[in-house]
Amino acid sequence: MFQYEPFRDSTGHLDDGEVLRARLAEDGYLFLHGLLPREAILNVRARLLNKAMEAGWLARDSAVADGVANQAAACKDPEPCYMSVFRGLWADEALHRLRIDPRVIALFGRIFCERALAHPMFVQRNIFPRSDVFDFTTGVHQDRVHIGGATSHAMWMPLGDCPREMGTLAVAAGSHIAGILPTKVGSGAGGMDIAVPIPGTWVTGDFEAGDALIFRDVTVHRALPNLTPSLRMSFDARYQKLSEPMADVNLVPYAGCGTWDEVYAGWSGRVGQYYWKDLPITTVPLDRSYYDQRDAMAFEMAEAGDRSARDAILRIVQRDPLPEKRERAERLLVRLDAG
Repeated sequence: MFQYEPFRDSTGHLDDGEVLRARLAEDGYLFLHGLLPREAILNVRARLLNKAMEAGWLARDSAVADGVANQAAACKDPEPCYMSVFRGLWADEALHRLRIDPRVIALFGRIFCERALAHPMFVQRNIFPRSDVFDFTTGVHQDRVHIGGATSHAMWMPLGDCPREMGTLAVAAGSHIAGILPTKVGSGAGGMDIAVPIPGTWVTGDFEAGDALIFRDVTVHRALPNLTPSLRMSFDARYQKLSEPMADVNLVPYAGCGTWDEVYAGWSGRVGQYYWKDLPITTVPLDRSYYDQRDAMAFEMAEAGDRSARDAILRIVQRDPLPEKRERAERLLVRLDAG
């Protein structure tokens, strides 16, 4: 059973890079009220909700602005029925511009004491309400194994007001000092959950539109379950020092979303497109050893008929660079779905 303390609020130190660095070093996170204008967040929320309504994700008898989910359509990443809608949400130009807003870049510049780089790749999430037949609550995990490269920091923002019962993020304050922890196949990002006791103190809180949670790539975190009738929409982007290397996987769009040209095809303007092209970026390959460990466990579980490995197997089918692994995963997926 998780017990949560409230976030330590760092809003009053927004312009003091020294204090922000000290708190990140101590806690592994920052909670900031009103980093971006409420109106900008609600505008993006409205754009994405309209697309969700068109796709059948929202209840037809409720106002679009309420975001009430059509529970019959409940789905999750990386299921094909989710990805077919998600591609259009992820490509939204106003959404992309939120993460490179000058206020955000300036904040990370103060934290890093040098120019900040916003990773081109980022995550947008749409979490359906938990029910007796559906539960997709992101488990306990760290980002480092998925992001690679030099040290990076995540910025998580809900798209709209997000009380705890809608599924806010929680972090284990102080967990970053333990480094990268062992993982197992699970419901966390990338199909991995932490497999050992979590160090630190769990903290969380309510969010209003424009609030931000920033945390280091080794800070352990999780989502709370969405216990409301509405979709929980959010995005999380990554930032690092421009002078340090970035893993190559962060230069391409989110898996399954096509090429950058395809992403930009529906945009009305060029602001925000290819903003990294003229920057002196150094790239390195992603260390895939953590995925190799996950995949070995997932294959063993799937061979034994364990359906809890299905999401990890599906991720291999969709995203692994090795054809032989994808083919093996495809065979196992058929077996799992056949019962």
